[in-house]
Amino acid sequence: MIRLINIELFKIVKKPRTYIGFLAIFLIVGALQLAMYFEGEELISIAIQNLENDFRLEGKIINANLLTYILLNSIIIHIPILICLVTGDAIAGEAATGTLRLILQRPFKRTEIYIAKAVTGFIYAIALMVFLAGMTYGLGLLLFGTGDLIVLRRGVTVISSDDVSWRFFYAFCSGTLSMIVVASLSMMISSFVNNAIGPIVGTIAILIGLNIIFTLGAPIFKDILPYVFTSHFIKWQYFFDFNIDKLALQQSVLVQFIYILIFNLIGIWNFNRKDILT
Repeated sequence: MIRLINIELFKIVKKPRTYIGFLAIFLIVGALQLAMYFEGEELISIAIQNLENDFRLEGKIINANLLTYILLNSIIIHIPILICLVTGDAIAGEAATGTLRLILQRPFKRTEIYIAKAVTGFIYAIALMVFLAGMTYGLGLLLFGTGDLIVLRRGVTVISSDDVSWRFFYAFCSGTLSMIVVASLSMMISSFVNNAIGPIVGTIAILIGLNIIFTLGAPIFKDILPYVFTSHFIKWQYFFDFNIDKLALQQSVLVQFIYILIFNLIGIWNFNRKDILT
């Protein structure tokens, strides 16, 4: 299994599209941080002008913690697209080029091959999130320094600078788990088609469709909303509440793990019966 994973990792490293995600994060985060560096005071003053009437704000409001929180809100919705570029190509792309037939002729079980590809996709998703964390916080620390974090969600929460690091750690862990769900969904779709475009478009269409349906129809679907995986993609924000809802976060982790298991079991089942002769 380790050998198969190493082979799949080598394939990913050799593909140019692998680096699109890292380049996109670098450019987006860099551009947004520079924009905040030059125009941030005006933008933040507009956003918090209502607070200034009720609170006395002192110190450095724009800092690495605030920028990381803002960027995580802005960028995490785009990360699934970058992940699908790689995971969607894992099976369907090789089926289209004919290399999948050669791989399946090797003395490896199909289940082992699928698991190796899935694990490689998970590693890529984790690598993107680690890079995002390093870029957002590292560059923010360099440009703005540290400071207290103001969170405008369910009211106003001010988190001390020495109490924020662990919150960001678990928030990025939660976001990474959500991206692994996306990678699993993309891999599953990839096992059903022989065109690399299909899993990418299909996964993004499912994510956008579910978000639209359950955002516009939240009152109608409120009973099933906790069981829809896309509704857990923003649960990382719970770590920045004054009173953290631990039960909701535990349920979120459980639901997402169940989806990861289901998507991969379906993918393995279909991959084992996939016709490679036509």
